[in-house]
Amino acid sequence: MKVKASIKKLCEACRIVKRRGRLYVICKDNPKHKQRQGFHTDAAAAAAEQQQPVAAAAAVARGWLDGGASIGARLWQGLH
Repeated sequence: MKVKASIKKLCEACRIVKRRGRLYVICKDNPKHKQRQGFHTDAAAAAAEQQQPVAAAAAVARGWLDGGASIGARLWQGLH
């Protein structure tokens, strides 16, 4: 079953039904035409925002924000 933001009939045998508040495409001729509407990316975006401050703090602690230069290179350039 494919989960999509928008669904459509793919052949004459496809039927659109609504069950438990979701739209489904059901096809008796070709089972590969099964689809369900209800694709949400808001949860993934919210999770990424929560993880970003932790990742940024870890990058600062490891010195990754200076372009990946090693400690010796930073001392040599006088950037410590």
